[in-house]
Amino acid sequence: MFEEWGGVEWVLLVVNVVALFIAGRFLVRKLKKKFEEVEKRQAFHRRVNKP
Repeated sequence: MFEEWGGVEWVLLVVNVVALFIAGRFLVRKLKKKFEEVEKRQAFHRRVNKP
C-alpha cells in the first residue's frame, strides 16, 4: 500500500500528523486549565463553608 503513495500523499500524512499533535496538545492544555479552575473553586468553597 505505501509503495503506491506519491509525494503528495506523504506530505498530507505529515501535515495530518502535525495537525493531530497540535490539536492534542491544545486539548490537553485546555483540560489541565479547566481542572485547575475546578480545584481552585473547590478550595474556595471549602474555605468559605468551614464551620
